[in-house]
Amino acid sequence: MKILHVNKFFYNRGGAETAYFAASDLLRSRGHEVVPFAMRDERNQQTPYARYFVSNVELREEGGPLQSARVAGRLLYSREAEEKIDRLVRDTRPDIAHLHNIYHQLSPSILRALGRHGVPAVMTLHDYKLICPAYTLYTEGAVCERCRGGRFYQAVVHSCVKRSRAKSALCAAEAYAHRVSGLYDRFVKFFVAPSHFMARKVIEFGLDPRRVEHIPNFIDPGAYGVAPGHGGYFVYAGRLEKVKGVLTLLRAVRGSPIAQAHGLWIAGDGEQRHELEAFSRANGLENVRFLGHLSQAELEPVLANALFAVVPSEWYENAPLSVLETAARGRAVIASDLGGLPEMVKHGETGLLFEPGDSHALGRAIEQMLSDPERTCEMGRHARAFIGEVFSPARHYEKLMAVYERALSGEPSGARLEGAGP
Repeated sequence: MKILHVNKFFYNRGGAETAYFAASDLLRSRGHEVVPFAMRDERNQQTPYARYFVSNVELREEGGPLQSARVAGRLLYSREAEEKIDRLVRDTRPDIAHLHNIYHQLSPSILRALGRHGVPAVMTLHDYKLICPAYTLYTEGAVCERCRGGRFYQAVVHSCVKRSRAKSALCAAEAYAHRVSGLYDRFVKFFVAPSHFMARKVIEFGLDPRRVEHIPNFIDPGAYGVAPGHGGYFVYAGRLEKVKGVLTLLRAVRGSPIAQAHGLWIAGDGEQRHELEAFSRANGLENVRFLGHLSQAELEPVLANALFAVVPSEWYENAPLSVLETAARGRAVIASDLGGLPEMVKHGETGLLFEPGDSHALGRAIEQMLSDPERTCEMGRHARAFIGEVFSPARHYEKLMAVYERALSGEPSGARLEGAGP
């Protein structure tokens, strides 16, 4: 089978790209031909198909009126993307298209070209952009579902996108335009949800349940070594942003003498880093080390030698690969009981769950792990076995092929999200 694999970035920028490249490798390993389509960038991986990629636009750049107008137009509809994917489809004749993150830089304009050529599409939902202009279902320090029913103006009212009324208005307009155009409804046969939570949430917001398929992300534990011991510290690895709950983690450590007697290593960077470092200094948390952004090679020994990892997110995490990567190394995870995380961590067996935002509950969980390292290591072994069974490449491939076959068979018919208009 020849698969057109579409994602706006073609370098390892984050979790969505990690999943995208892993899926490409899995498909090739099973004998399929994978044809990529993305945006041009000097950081891209090498591919003979780069000549078809669309020009680069960085939406975070500040510019004058012409730049702003160009960016706004591309968000709503990219004629360049439509024309270039049309040429790529004509030249390569794929059987099916698998879309990942196409918002903004590519836009759903590419769906029209796929429809013209009769190429069915499936789309993996790595975030909540389809139902939330800000991607996250989170604003003003809490989870948020105000846009339910297509009420995207709520994003403007609450300045959900980068705390900017103007950027929120642009993203709300994008959401309304794409709903009215009906491109996702007409041309995407199936939406792939990596978590049951994601599947339930988009269905609650109005997506036809017949078009939503749950296929977990995957990992091969055999590709990860398991350290024979541990360094006695625990770790957080990820972005330093409010939604990630790192401040709650630091508050948990502040309230626990046991936690302060062990190292907490924080790997990652983000807009909240200075606030978190200031909190640590002000509260005398000398056991906390901020490592900054680490390459994958630099992060490897940090994760491999930790006693356990903490994922204290306060938004609806979908299916973070960091949990799978931690478990593959034979390490347990403490995670918020929120979003897709409870599907990845079995409380008391492969790790512990706690009420999101509750620093006291998190502190008790950390103390439980630190006070009984043998039991914690046993949880880590169970975690490795669990993800090897439920999140295996073979299981992912089998489910994905079943969705591809259904899409190629022509079923089901499209159905609009609620609030989509006529």
